[in-house]
Amino acid sequence: MPELPEVTVISEDICTLAAGKRVARAAAFRDDVTNVGVERFGKVLAGRTLRTTGRRGKMILLDFGDLVGVVHLVISGRVLRLPGWRVPDRIHTAVVEFEGGPVLGFTKLWLGYFDLYPPEEVERHPLISRLGPDPFSEGFTPEYLQEALRRRATVKSLLLDQSVIAGLGNIYADEVLYAAGVHPARKANTLDPGEVRKIFESTRRILARAIELRGTTFDSYHDAFGESGRYQHELRVFTRAGEGCYACGTEIVKLRVAGRGTYVCPSCQPL
Repeated sequence: MPELPEVTVISEDICTLAAGKRVARAAAFRDDVTNVGVERFGKVLAGRTLRTTGRRGKMILLDFGDLVGVVHLVISGRVLRLPGWRVPDRIHTAVVEFEGGPVLGFTKLWLGYFDLYPPEEVERHPLISRLGPDPFSEGFTPEYLQEALRRRATVKSLLLDQSVIAGLGNIYADEVLYAAGVHPARKANTLDPGEVRKIFESTRRILARAIELRGTTFDSYHDAFGESGRYQHELRVFTRAGEGCYACGTEIVKLRVAGRGTYVCPSCQPL
């Protein structure tokens, strides 16, 4: 699933390509792709100008003035600039053409969606309304994180909880905890203030670096221009099971924590 860095990159790419342009036509493949249904999707968007784009957690926001597109890519969804108009199908599940270009394909939204809401209803969206603070917001502080982690759950499960931190996912949670020297299976309420501060600082630093390198590509993620991200070349533990830790040489192991495949260095992250 695209996480905060990848969604940020895609959102900014859409803004670069289409901000200030009017929608010439739009169409969706199935009714479950959009909350307004196939018949209304194109009619509602046609003629509207994309003002800007944004992000809430792992969701892309498209500002059309008195209407906001909420795009959730979920597992394998992508947004790609297409060479020209094409009728939506099971791969290109929603297509939007702007006057003078570009044509954007919202692809593989098998579990995702491209919903349309009045601006005043966006914050009441069932997923957005439950989001915790964004890692780059003023509300995300060491003090906030200290309070949020005063629970007996594993630290990784809380970092993945979107009501605790919006946008953090499996890849970056593992990388953050490695950088902080904290085992993912530690009970969060056993962390001391110094460890919490390391998690806080690592979260912002790693996410910022991943955005700078335009995300992490394994198989499905590409930016809107079809290019791969580059952060996968800087991963310290994720997907490196059986390889030596860059810091100490200990073999990276793969565990199951919070129901997710989890990578850890047993020496650098003692339990």
